[in-house]
Amino acid sequence: MINALRSWLLICASAAVAVIADATTTTERIVHRCPIVAADATIGEVRLLLRNGSTVVQTLLQTVLMKRVVAEIRKKEESNWPAERPGANSARHYVSALERVQQRLWRQRTRNTRGPNPPQRLAIEFVSGPGGSWVELATFTAQGNPPNFEIETLTPLERLSLEPAYIAENLRLILLDACHLDRPRLDELLRRAVREAGR
Repeated sequence: MINALRSWLLICASAAVAVIADATTTTERIVHRCPIVAADATIGEVRLLLRNGSTVVQTLLQTVLMKRVVAEIRKKEESNWPAERPGANSARHYVSALERVQQRLWRQRTRNTRGPNPPQRLAIEFVSGPGGSWVELATFTAQGNPPNFEIETLTPLERLSLEPAYIAENLRLILLDACHLDRPRLDELLRRAVREAGR
């Protein structure tokens, strides 16, 4: 695990040398994507993106049961990051922010909606690259339904400055879990992302 994490941090460092991003232009490419399925319904997707030289794992969720989904994320974070593991404090901050944002989206939906409630939309981004590492929580508008979203707008709600090692490892864990990848396949995807970022 330690060696894999060190390798990933070295990959991110190499991207910083290979890529000089235009600060005024956002370039984004989808490297890999997979659906998120709960109770036989597709409620979102996970994307591995390249954005201005950074590696981004983006989770897009659309569901009327967002509180339940966030509770499941909490369980996974507590399992992956027990109190004695370095990074556990970052995991706690991340889950607390998720719960705050979910409540904010629920209140907005309640105020703005009459009759049947539409689903909440939540975007979660783990970003690692030459410009730094952070977690962004946002809402979004899109055409289509998961897993074929065409994002129109992405509205940031909270940005979290967490431990870079936690972010680097957690974006790997998200891809492993959501996309049902094994570690060799994941490592190849991440190497491909860095190669493409350097073009």
